[in-house]
Amino acid sequence: MLCWYAHPSADDFLTANDVHKHGHWGFVQHMYLNWTGRYSSLLAQSFLNPVSYGNDKAGYGLVCLLFLLLLLVCLVLLLRTLLLGAGLTARQLWQAGASLLLLFTYQLPSMAEGFYWLTSSFNYMLSAIVLLLALASLAMHVRTTHQGNSRYLTAVAVLLFLIPSFNESVALPLLVTVWGFTLLNAKRQHWAEWQVALAISMGCAVSFLAPGNTVRSLKILAIPPDRFALTLNDIKYTAYCLVSWVGSGVLVVVTLLLVPLFARLTQLPELPINRLTRQPIVLTVLLPAFLAIGMYPAFWISGEVLPLRAHNILYLCFILNWLLAAYAWVSYFVRKQTAPVTWSIPSFIYLPLLAWLPFTFLTDYNHHLSNPGYRLSTNNSLLAYRDLLHGNAAHYDAQLSARYRYLRQTPVLHAAVPPLLKPPFTILFSDITTDTANWANRAYAEFFGKKTIRVAPEPVGK
Repeated sequence: MLCWYAHPSADDFLTANDVHKHGHWGFVQHMYLNWTGRYSSLLAQSFLNPVSYGNDKAGYGLVCLLFLLLLLVCLVLLLRTLLLGAGLTARQLWQAGASLLLLFTYQLPSMAEGFYWLTSSFNYMLSAIVLLLALASLAMHVRTTHQGNSRYLTAVAVLLFLIPSFNESVALPLLVTVWGFTLLNAKRQHWAEWQVALAISMGCAVSFLAPGNTVRSLKILAIPPDRFALTLNDIKYTAYCLVSWVGSGVLVVVTLLLVPLFARLTQLPELPINRLTRQPIVLTVLLPAFLAIGMYPAFWISGEVLPLRAHNILYLCFILNWLLAAYAWVSYFVRKQTAPVTWSIPSFIYLPLLAWLPFTFLTDYNHHLSNPGYRLSTNNSLLAYRDLLHGNAAHYDAQLSARYRYLRQTPVLHAAVPPLLKPPFTILFSDITTDTANWANRAYAEFFGKKTIRVAPEPVGK
């Protein structure tokens, strides 16, 4: 429901201006040569963002909604392929997929940058969707390996080739992960399976070596980095993320409740998930390693942590990795048993844990909601209902709609607009400032045909 109140901001307007100047294909070429190698996300921003066609609001919320639905469909597809042969009904798969989506969005580092700001969605959520499709294809390949069928492996290679062209935050740790598993299983690898590692390597080369990345890095990198200090900061921040994401207890409780189901599924040897989770130690080590590698480039280039939109995709990878690692350990202990295993949780433990989960949606672990810092333990469900039911989202939509009408209708070239009052935390990424020289202000002004624009403390437009 909040999708219908979403509005463009920041880079949405900047992209629209560049598309107007260079054309849809020319925009991609211009950015690849002068700013970034993320050509797939550039194509999506150019052709699929309604703002690129001059719309200030029309169609924006619909694309936001499509991202949510597409992510749900891909989660269901992944579960279906991992559990193919378990006898699950379509209804059970959709319920499981919806639960996994809820688990992901509940503690997502930034909902606004995840689903309600399309520039970020095209860079990060779209790569998450491609990654889920790659994992589903890998599961199908594992299931059909004995049939000598490699078309699913080819699909994995193509999808992994594309992922670096969306963002580097997941591409680099994925590159290391793929090569790590490839080398660990080198003796058993067929030549066709090496194409996956080569594909993601080629994708990283095409994206990372783009001329625009060099130009951008030179603008951002101001001083020679202290490699030891940056590495130490990376390790500390990775630990902070792990503690924040696990410390709320939700993921731990959900995993404990799933243990009996995991134990039953591990006794179906033909399931693709059982073939993909034979190395519990490797999957456990991958949890912090994947995060640390994904975080490191931001420290190396700017000395700062990744933006929350990049945290989002790493958080999704963390959840998937966590569940697979937990499943792998359950499978390991089940295999060590000599008799059939029927694990269960005592009712005096199971029922309180099950009853505790709904109550977590009524509370928040972060007590600084008005503080614009990182909120890695925030209950997004509570905030979303608050923005919807308190009218913050509707008021935000009304304010920006009135601003657009004013900017479209007034002939003033140096415009001033009132600030947003009680903006919704869930769906607002950023707004223009009081500084007319700010890059977002300049992009905003150019989009609406003004020379300058700024936020004024009082309503204007008389």
